[in-house]
Amino acid sequence: MTPDGVELTVQSEGKQFQPSLLMMDWGPTLGAVRRRFQDMARAEFRKQRKRLGVLSAEQETAIEALLMSTVNKISHRVVAQMRRLIGRGH
Repeated sequence: MTPDGVELTVQSEGKQFQPSLLMMDWGPTLGAVRRRFQDMARAEFRKQRKRLGVLSAEQETAIEALLMSTVNKISHRVVAQMRRLIGRGH
């Protein structure tokens, strides 16, 4: 392989690997965004808890599961969009 061919191969491989590097750098941040959304939902539940009256442990667990499911559905779109933007180099 000629030096020019080697250089083209390295450039090509670098371009293909770059999105993976970006996601590795941003992966922890995207995870932190999702956890922050979950923390906000839990905090709001604690804040509003008294207004719900007497709940069994099972009911509280069901409410928290509902909140986490909702947060995950909402944050999935946000995180997916962020991943797409990062993948495009924005």
